[in-house]
Amino acid sequence: MSISFMPCVDDPASNTWRALSGRTDPDGFELNVSDANGVDLLLALGLPPEPVGSPRPIDAFAGLVTAALRRHLGRRSPERQPVTEPGDGRATFIPCGRREGYIEDRLGDLARLIQRSRAAGATHFGWG
Repeated sequence: MSISFMPCVDDPASNTWRALSGRTDPDGFELNVSDANGVDLLLALGLPPEPVGSPRPIDAFAGLVTAALRRHLGRRSPERQPVTEPGDGRATFIPCGRREGYIEDRLGDLARLIQRSRAAGATHFGWG
């Protein structure tokens, strides 16, 4: 499972959200992370750790990212070692861990994605 952060455009005429197409940007308009990393990223942004979020105005979302980056200046999120969780008679679950500073790197990725998305006409940012 994963959580994708993506820009979208509000279409008031049809009362729908339209995701930006990756065809207009070679890097694509999406940041995809695992569920666990997505929850930690949402918490770093000061948002509830819900797997789906209603699109927020892009300026408000950019403010959350900027504030999170400032709070993390001079410190790195800790490394998480891989762990094997054997399931008694069930599948074995192996959280793969993550390297030190991963959350700060993804916050930087979000900041750059917001800039590219604004330039492409995005009005909101959501996740799911």
